[in-house]
Amino acid sequence: MQRFMIPLFVCTFHFALQSQVIDFGLNFGATFYSGDLATSDLRQMMQENRPAFGLFCRLSNSRKFSTRFNLNFGAVQGDHARTQYPDRGLKFQSKIWEFNVIGEWHALRIRHTEYSSTFPYLFGGVGFFHFNPRVTVDGEWVELQPLGTEGQGLPGYESRYNRTQLNAPFGAGIKVTNRKVTIGFEAGARFLLTDHLDDVSGATVNHRDIFDGNGALAARLSNPRLGGNEGIDQSYRRGGVARDWYYMMNITLSYNFGQSINKMLSDPVPCPRF
Repeated sequence: MQRFMIPLFVCTFHFALQSQVIDFGLNFGATFYSGDLATSDLRQMMQENRPAFGLFCRLSNSRKFSTRFNLNFGAVQGDHARTQYPDRGLKFQSKIWEFNVIGEWHALRIRHTEYSSTFPYLFGGVGFFHFNPRVTVDGEWVELQPLGTEGQGLPGYESRYNRTQLNAPFGAGIKVTNRKVTIGFEAGARFLLTDHLDDVSGATVNHRDIFDGNGALAARLSNPRLGGNEGIDQSYRRGGVARDWYYMMNITLSYNFGQSINKMLSDPVPCPRF
């Protein structure tokens, strides 16, 4: 039975490529973040961008709509030293990976030749991402989520947040397509359902509660000004009302394995009549 399955899969995949415009590609660019530990100065925010790269598969369903599956990798970072509250002393770094499914709407077509066109597009979709905020302590990387720096897990406080969360990517881009290759650029934001990308939220916490319940290191990283030598009966908020976001800017390069892109890109040419 198995000897028939592989040829059947190959034939099915072959005919799918013939009937569907399918792109497989790479993207590379940068990620950056906005939130409680981000500066409001756009130039400084851009200075904290980190490299990003990914893989994608795109199905061109029609001349106006495409579906894309993305697997991206990046990183973000933030530091109170670059904000209006430099004395708070909080900072973080986090690697990110995400998977999402988005729709591209490219209603406008700028034709160059019979088989070459430019498509500006808008995109939006849903997905999930994984993050893990960390900070260096005495030269060693320490993961912040297990510590409970905002009292997570203690009575009267929230439970520990999940480091895998949903997101909603949206943005705009432009792509230039010919028979086999598509090159593009896009920029997009990620709306998040968590406010703990940076391990900082607007919750009110008590230093002594964290010291007694989650330990000296959690108390020290919760509020560096109060330290971790002893628990101090002082309540504070580590962040504000700003929600956490992250953004990606990418150059995309893909190769078309389908044949029907010729029909999709080319305009019909009428046959002469005699």
